[in-house]
Amino acid sequence: MNALTPLLPALHTLEPLGLPSESFKTWFASANPEQAARLARHLEAEFRSLAGAYADSVDHAYLRSEAFRANVVQAVRTAEVAESEAKLRFIARALAGCLLNFPPPAPDKFQTLRIIGELSDRETHVFVGLFDLLDPIEPFEDRLPAGTTATVAGLSRQEFAAALLGLGQLGVLVREDSDWKLTALARQMGALTRIGGEID
Repeated sequence: MNALTPLLPALHTLEPLGLPSESFKTWFASANPEQAARLARHLEAEFRSLAGAYADSVDHAYLRSEAFRANVVQAVRTAEVAESEAKLRFIARALAGCLLNFPPPAPDKFQTLRIIGELSDRETHVFVGLFDLLDPIEPFEDRLPAGTTATVAGLSRQEFAAALLGLGQLGVLVREDSDWKLTALARQMGALTRIGGEID
């Protein structure tokens, strides 16, 4: 079965933005169709939101490119191992974010989606939660002390610390002078997902 079939209603919402309907009807991916259907619900909401609030910022050339198709397939395959609705929403936000134009330096969309796919559900939860712990104006310039007793909702201090280590191994955080600091890759993830604290 084509795992992209559940995504067709979501992809149809992009037609007014310039995605030709005949193009995506031939797309194919082998993946878990149940997980693809769960992802599709979040994608449809994200695409509709993007078409409303960000329609003037859409990268129309990317929308019609093979790169977009490849990233849709990658998102569906990433969804296969997502354990929570929060992770599926995060994947959907990232894929929708790929449709936007960004000023230089533009995010590497494929790399960012690949790293998002490698995040565990807990690491995703901690990554999003970091934006509540760091300076809301300049989170990418702020630092989190490595020995902090802070955590995010629902996690023990040990679970939080383990997730920070995992984010460090993936290149999302770096240790500088005994503090954690978000990296350029984290900035790309923040740009694509439009982090604002509303993903829980």
